[in-house]
Formats: sequence, C-alpha cells, structure tokens
Amino acid sequence: MSLSPSLFSVGLTFQCPQCNFTVIKNGSWFQVVSHYKCEGCGREIRITYPDKIAIFQKHAHLVMPPGAR
Repeated sequence: MSLSPSLFSVGLTFQCPQCNFTVIKNGSWFQVVSHYKCEGCGREIRITYPDKIAIFQKHAHLVMPPGAR
C-alpha cells in the first residue's frame, strides 16, 4: 500500500511509542513529517516510511467502500 492521497485530508492517529500519547493529524501531515515532538512526554519521535505505511493501512477503511477489503 502507498500513502493514499484519499487520506490526505482525513484525520489519522498515531500513538507515541514512548508514552502512548495519541496525536491526530491529517494524512498530508504524516506524508511529509519525519519527526515531531510528542506533546505527552516531550521526546523527539521519528516517523519512518514503514511507520507511515502502517498508519495509512490502519486507516484505509475510512476511504474504502464496504466489502472492498
């Protein structure tokens, strides 16, 4: 799966691997970000391309028609 443009304007969630604080950002943010500062623990969190693929896969159901999985 690629980073589907159909999810660029959809709010996607990601949990900090250090403290589990949840960040919700549009898919377009996840497309371009490589790291961010967690609001929960203050640590610099790296988001790799495999992380991005997993985030987009987790939210694919938001744009797929029912029964298309």
